[in-house]
Amino acid sequence: MFSIILVATDGSRESLVAVRAAAKEALLHKAVLHTVCAVNPGIVKSMFVSPHANAIIVDYDRINDFQAEEANKALDYAEKEAADVGVSVIPHLMKGDPREEILRCAEEIGADCIVLGSTGKTGLKALLLGSVSSAVVTHAKISTMIIREKRKE
Repeated sequence: MFSIILVATDGSRESLVAVRAAAKEALLHKAVLHTVCAVNPGIVKSMFVSPHANAIIVDYDRINDFQAEEANKALDYAEKEAADVGVSVIPHLMKGDPREEILRCAEEIGADCIVLGSTGKTGLKALLLGSVSSAVVTHAKISTMIIREKRKE
């Protein structure tokens, strides 16, 4: 049913659970598995807007480099997680709003399924932080899977 699966990761436990699930789906369907991690350089700049423009000196290049390093680590973790299931991945590092970049990557690679993890944020936290999974599900033109980690209660 699926031939190209895209799984989004940010290195979190929830996203690695989604990677494992996506890898199992890829095995089941004999599909190609792609991973994507998006860094948003613009978010950092918006955090340091000040009426006193010179009040804080921010090294944006250093922050962007750090974000890229962390994203590459997240992609490496995802690759190892998928390899444990017996699947290789094709990684993609994107720059921009993750909600938009996941959808753009899916379109570029011709994915027929997007897999995402979910932290299950609701209410004010979801409103303030935004939900990547919710936005992707809402705007995707292809099948999406939201993977929630089974928690012991």
